[in-house]
Amino acid sequence: MSLRGVSIKNGSVGANSDEVRAFGLVGNGIAVVGGVQLGTAYKLLRPSDAVAIGITAAYDTANSVNVYRHISEFYRRAGEGIALHIILVDQTVKPENMVESAKVLAVEAEGAISDFGFVYNPAVGYTSVLVDGLETDIKAAIPALQGFADWADEHDMPCHTIIEGRGISDTLSSLADLRALKAGTEDLEAEKVTLVVGQDWTYADGLWAVGKKFADVGTFLGVIASQDWNRNPGEQATQNLTNATKGIWTIGGLSNHKKYSEVYGSLETMDAKGYVFPIKYTGVSGYFWNDGHCCCPIKVDDEGNMNQYEIYYSHTIDESKRALRAVYLPEVKSTVLLDDGKLPATKVDYYDSIGDLEFDKLAGKGLISGGSTTTDPDSDLITAKTLNIAFKVVPTGCVGEIAGTINLSNS
Repeated sequence: MSLRGVSIKNGSVGANSDEVRAFGLVGNGIAVVGGVQLGTAYKLLRPSDAVAIGITAAYDTANSVNVYRHISEFYRRAGEGIALHIILVDQTVKPENMVESAKVLAVEAEGAISDFGFVYNPAVGYTSVLVDGLETDIKAAIPALQGFADWADEHDMPCHTIIEGRGISDTLSSLADLRALKAGTEDLEAEKVTLVVGQDWTYADGLWAVGKKFADVGTFLGVIASQDWNRNPGEQATQNLTNATKGIWTIGGLSNHKKYSEVYGSLETMDAKGYVFPIKYTGVSGYFWNDGHCCCPIKVDDEGNMNQYEIYYSHTIDESKRALRAVYLPEVKSTVLLDDGKLPATKVDYYDSIGDLEFDKLAGKGLISGGSTTTDPDSDLITAKTLNIAFKVVPTGCVGEIAGTINLSNS
């Protein structure tokens, strides 16, 4: 018997929609006398809340970090009023060891955080070591962040993680395939991890040597916060990253501090390998994220079940779980009359209707395409006291490309 009440696990492959989502940021920083302290969780609603605890543009410059940068970019894209929970750790802490701080942040936010950004601000003397084109500190963090997401899910706080893929190799052909990673000899399928390797090149060019290799996780996280959870962060109609008036994102680049124009020939391959970076569309000014890839292969089994290989599919699973848990929780510990030890048909229909109604609500808001609920009439409510229910959710689709033909005609 479990004390969790309602436990919904991911199906194998072979939140209440009215709830306001919150976001998290975990990264290295420097404590401020009378202001921000390491290891302490803070809730921000606007950039001025960061300024109030001593995190400013001057703070970033003085300490050779990019904390205010990520926060200000988050709110530039998301808008003020959205909760961003932050916690800073010492500069000696590597991303894979930020997990314990992230757990503190998740609990402090009462499980409301849907997406965590992990940013790496190593000290000025940091020496980069590359394996498969990635800094070893970044590559080692991918399984750790998947483990954190698994932990969060087990504690009814489903979430996605986004990591700063700073310092990638200049030799882009050497980059690891994020859709075919290994953990030792085992396949590593980090469905809950997105690796961002894009940067505002002009901003980065004004930074110290180590800082020049940063990636703009704050921008990506802000885009995610600005839209419904089933939307693609690269949406062309709404997610132009560039603000030419303010000189923001006027030149896009990668975290090896190469301009978009210098790396253009490698971007198709990088996209296929699951990296997230800025792109341009011919005839359109500005930069856009290429997509919301996750560090896992793309899977669709014989029964049509698919894995969470894009961030919007990850969100669909997470937010459906949140919504379903909310509507089923009042049924926990309730009394049920059985028929020969089984659930009567009327009760099966009742439990099915609870889930189906919630799916209908999500579909009515355009967040999913549909869903179905199947209650097991043989659920053991006497000894195990467990009601077994299977759910299927159909995500919304996404226009990734428009392919067509065009001909000249004399009529």
